[in-house]
Amino acid sequence: MVSRNIAYKLWISDINGSEYVKSMGEFESNYIKFQDKQVSRINLVATVINKYESENYASIIIDDGSSQISVKSWNENRKIIDKTEIGDTLLIIAKIRQNIGSNTLFLQPEILKKVDNNWKVIRANELELEYGKPEAKREKITEDKIDIKELKVSNVGLRIKILDMIENSKEGIAKEELSNFLKGSNINSEIEELIKEGQIFEVGNKYRLLR
Repeated sequence: MVSRNIAYKLWISDINGSEYVKSMGEFESNYIKFQDKQVSRINLVATVINKYESENYASIIIDDGSSQISVKSWNENRKIIDKTEIGDTLLIIAKIRQNIGSNTLFLQPEILKKVDNNWKVIRANELELEYGKPEAKREKITEDKIDIKELKVSNVGLRIKILDMIENSKEGIAKEELSNFLKGSNINSEIEELIKEGQIFEVGNKYRLLR
């Protein structure tokens, strides 16, 4: 089993102000370079200031007092965002991702937990002790309309089978192998969507999970 990377506690402004690096390693995650750290997962406490939902997509914009960033989920994974509301204070564990066609970053959530607003004060004190007060970057984050327009309704059963086969393969799996096992299924659109979401990647003509 591949161990998860550390979920670092950072200011959102530190995330937005860091260089995003696309890893070349087969089993390595993309990350931001922050000080001496390679950060692919983060641990935030922030407030929901905006929310968008559609049939197969959901996003929220969060603010921790230093800056703002989007949290996005697609298809069956969007349920993690469903119960959040504007004004909620959330504990968020997430992977850092980069929007297609731009240098802006967003978060792909693993855990969203509603917490008391005091958590935000406690976390701010922690971060100030560790890194000092943030240089607030108050740029306004708006919903990415291009992402929404490009979304397609996912075949959930097919998507789960594809992910399971990739996860169970030791050295990755080629599209031809997937097609042979999933005869009669149109896997191309699902593979493209999984790559766009950052769940899988292609190396050596084989697909692997992005850890």
